[in-house]
Amino acid sequence: MGTLSKHTIQQLALLRALNLWREGADGPMHLHRTLWAADAACKDKRWRLFGFKQGRLGPYSNEVASALNDLQSSGRIDTIYDGPSVRICAKLPPTMRRQIEVFFGDYFPEWNKAMRRACRNAALSNDILALHARDDAAHKKNARSEPVFSSFRPSEIEFEGLEDDVAEQLSDFVDATLHKALRQRVLLAADRPRQNEDWRGIYFDKVRETA
Repeated sequence: MGTLSKHTIQQLALLRALNLWREGADGPMHLHRTLWAADAACKDKRWRLFGFKQGRLGPYSNEVASALNDLQSSGRIDTIYDGPSVRICAKLPPTMRRQIEVFFGDYFPEWNKAMRRACRNAALSNDILALHARDDAAHKKNARSEPVFSSFRPSEIEFEGLEDDVAEQLSDFVDATLHKALRQRVLLAADRPRQNEDWRGIYFDKVRETA
């Protein structure tokens, strides 16, 4: 039975969403609004993946912003400047793309379907998405900066049927602290003074002894 932290699930959810767009999300606010639409459409309110509040430009999530920052730190997203806009794209190898797709299909099927529907509306402009958000009843009754709804409560979840090694792969893939440590070790290795080494003795020791 594999275990994932709430923050890991949220990061994976962002990658799942970004992977549904051919050319990425049209900026952070477009991503916030689309994720809000997916969570708002889920009937089981206990398992919404992100908490949102009413912002000046529509629904905004501190949890989405935090997950985006960590995904950028771990090198799992690209920001591409396309004219006046900024596109956000996921960097996923095919095997990991498939693992994330299967994970949300198996364990968050309602959110996964709602996210697919929300991404089909991603061609709508930011202005139209903002109008849809402001027309929502939950937003109308909330003042700016007040919570609209919250994300699920557990900080960690055990998933029945999820193998431990798969859970570890998913977690390590988006672990910003792990990737930072690995980059530091690579930089330290690159800065190490070059030393003369007898590579023949290291790799062909037996040949040298019998020569």
